[in-house]
This record gives sequence, C-alpha cells and structure tokens, in this order.
Amino acid sequence: MLVGLPDIKNYMDISLTTRQEDAALMILAGLQSELESYLRRPIEVQEFTESIRLDSGHIGIPLGSFLTMGDNVFDTSFRETTGVDATTFATPPPTIYLKNTPISNIIEVKVTPLFGSERVLVEDTDYVVRKYGIDYYYGYADDLVEITYEAGLDGDSIPIFKLLILRAAAREMQNMYDDVVGVKDLNTRNVGPLITGFLDTELASVRKHKRSRI
Repeated sequence: MLVGLPDIKNYMDISLTTRQEDAALMILAGLQSELESYLRRPIEVQEFTESIRLDSGHIGIPLGSFLTMGDNVFDTSFRETTGVDATTFATPPPTIYLKNTPISNIIEVKVTPLFGSERVLVEDTDYVVRKYGIDYYYGYADDLVEITYEAGLDGDSIPIFKLLILRAAAREMQNMYDDVVGVKDLNTRNVGPLITGFLDTELASVRKHKRSRI
C-alpha cells in the first residue's frame, strides 16, 4: 500500500492498539482502492497478466517488410505474386489496449495461434510498447495473446496521492476513536461525525491523473 501504519501514526501523532492497527489497515486499503477506482488506474506500479483473443478481423502487418523488400514493395510483380498491395504496409499496426496504464515495463508477450504452438514474442521485432498497450505487427484472427506487464502511476513520486489518503484516513480514524470513547464513557459525545471517504475537492485535485476510457 502507498500509505502504511507508520505514516498514519506519524500524521495523527497517535499510538494504536493491535485492534486499531487492524482497523487502520482496512481503512487504508479501502481508501487506496477507492482512489484507484476514481482514477481508473493503479497508483502503484504492479504486475498484471492479461489474455486477449484477437478479433476475427485482425490482420497483422509485418514491419520487417519496410526493411527487407525495399523498392519491391512498389513492384507490380510483387503485388501480383503476393496479393498484397503496397498501401497495406503503410497502414498503422493494430494496437492491443491493456486494462492498466501507464505501462512501465513489458515482462513477456506470448501468442498461441488457433492452430499452432505457443511462442514468445520479441520486443521491437514483433511488437512495440506504448503507454496504453502494444502495437502488434503480426498475428491473425483468433490468436490468443498473453501479456505479462508492469503498470501504474508512480505514487511515491506524486505526493498528493499520499496526502489525500492520509487526510481521509485521519477522518475515519477520528470517527472510530470518538465512537469507541463514547461507548466506554456510556455518554453521548457532542462531536459531529467527520465526513468519510474523499471530498469532492480532494478528488478534483487529482483529476488530471484520471484515465480516459479508450
């Protein structure tokens, strides 16, 4: 988690019992999940694996054609022999969009053809990494592509994420403290409950990091 128990203890200048620490961990995990749901992306870099079945209209474009065919790509005999028009090779390659962004590292890409054996793809030869997915130069309809990658915002380098979680956690911890003390005293404490979760103004401050749906 981006914010740990030492962080909330220092922020509130308090000590916690074992039960209170358990409650604090649940609050911190819940708040981070809530913030990630709002941003539509993880706020810490994590490892993910996704399996994508290419759609029925997918046709890969071999990037190597630019390098190996030279002037022949414009040759009429080449077009007649292969049935491939020169404009095909000028078309941008199909993009496979991934659920979690920004992508910081592609660990492995494997493809299993509908009829064939699995093979591991090579970066910059078979595909190119983007912040939102990969441009896949080869592949055919119904191929199964499995991508293992690391993605997420670098939360440690964006201090406002940590501050927002600390502020929201402090409010919830204060509510919990007031409730417990009130029960122990058997008296109603004249303390209004603080708002739980994130305030609209707090979420507005990180709106620029929110992912737009593709």
